[in-house]
Amino acid sequence: MGSEPSNPSSRKASRGRSGFLHRSVSEALRRRLEEGQLAGGTKLPALKELASELSVSTMTVRRALRTLESEGHVYRIAGVGSFVRPAVGGRGLRRIAFIGSDLTSTFQVAIARGAQQAGQRDGWAVALLDAHWDVELEAANIRSLPEMGARGAIVLPPFSSTTTADALHALQANNFPMVLVDMGAPGLRADLVSSDHEAGAQLATRYLIERGHQRVFFLTHPPVASSVVSRLAGYEQALRRAGIEPRPEWKAWIDLTVHQEGYRQGRKWWGGCQAILPLLRDLREPVAVLAVDSYTGWGVYEACRQLGLRIPEDVSVIAFDDIEVAHAVSPPMTIVSQRTDEIGRVAVELLEKRIQSPAPRQSGQRQITQVLIDVDLIERQSVATLH
Repeated sequence: MGSEPSNPSSRKASRGRSGFLHRSVSEALRRRLEEGQLAGGTKLPALKELASELSVSTMTVRRALRTLESEGHVYRIAGVGSFVRPAVGGRGLRRIAFIGSDLTSTFQVAIARGAQQAGQRDGWAVALLDAHWDVELEAANIRSLPEMGARGAIVLPPFSSTTTADALHALQANNFPMVLVDMGAPGLRADLVSSDHEAGAQLATRYLIERGHQRVFFLTHPPVASSVVSRLAGYEQALRRAGIEPRPEWKAWIDLTVHQEGYRQGRKWWGGCQAILPLLRDLREPVAVLAVDSYTGWGVYEACRQLGLRIPEDVSVIAFDDIEVAHAVSPPMTIVSQRTDEIGRVAVELLEKRIQSPAPRQSGQRQITQVLIDVDLIERQSVATLH
C-alpha cells in the first residue's frame, strides 16, 4: 500500500497543503531575492539543503523553484544547479565569480573569503561556485559564467585533470577576463596570483637543516601543479645549498586516486598517511618531513601513531597552510603560512584591471601578469632540535 490518502477529500486536502507549502517556499525565497540576500549569479543551495532549512520536502522546493524560474527570478543549468538571475542594469551587473575545486578545503575557502571581502569592498557581488572535486562539474561551472552574468572570474583549478583547462581555454578564446590563483592550469597563459611556493619550501627546509636534520623527506603530490613544482624546486635548492644531495628515496609521492578517495570519505589525511608509511616503517634515526599541505602533514601524524613513533622526537614535521588541523594535532604543527586574504584581494584587483582593459596581444602572444605573495614560517612544537 502507498502513502496516498485513500479517499477523495483526503487527496484534495493533501494537494491543498502541498500547494500552500510550495507557494510559501516561493514567497520566502522571493523575499530573499528582493532584499538582496542572494546576489544575482549566486548558485542556490542543493534541494536537500533548502528542504532541510525550510522543513519541507525536496518536491516542494522543486515546485517552488519552478515557479521562480517561470517568473524569471532564477534559471537552471542542467547538471550544475539553479542560479539567481542577474538584475538588468545598475549595480546588478557588477558581478564576478570564484571557481573552486573543493570549497570544503579550509585553504580554498580562505582565498575565496579574501576575494569576497575585497570584491564587496569594491562594489562587486562575488558568486562562489564549488565543484566538490568533480572536474566535470567544475568545467560546467566555468562554461556557465557568461550566462550567469559574471563579468570575470577568479579560478583555483584542480591539478589532476585537463578537463577544467579545456573549459578555461574555450572561455579565454572569447576574451573572458579571468585570474588564476595558487597554481596555473595546464597549457593556459593567464594572469596568476600565488604564494611564493619556492621560497616557502626553501624556508621550511632550511629551518629543518639548521636544527640538525640531515635527512629531510618531502611528502607531496606528483609534480603536475605549478605550485608543487615550485615547492619541489625550493626543497632541493635548500638541501644543495647546505651541502646535502637530494635523494630520490626521500620523496614520498601521494597517489591522487587514494588522496581524492580519502577526501570523499572525510579522511583528508589518508593519502599522505599511505604515502609516508613505507618510509617511516623502517626508521632507524630521527628524520624530518616537509608536507605539501597541512592535511598531508596530518597524515604523517597518523602514520607515526600507527608505527609508535613520536613527534618531534623521532619525526619532525613542517607543512604548508595554517588551517585548523595544524592547531588541533598534538603537538601543534609548525607551518609555512600562506597569506590567503592577500591572495584573494590581489586577485580581485588584477581581475578588475582585466575587466576594464582586456589582456593585449603582441605578436600573437597573450601578455600576462604573475604576482607572488610572501609566506610566513610559524614555529610551533612539531620540530626537534638535534644535538
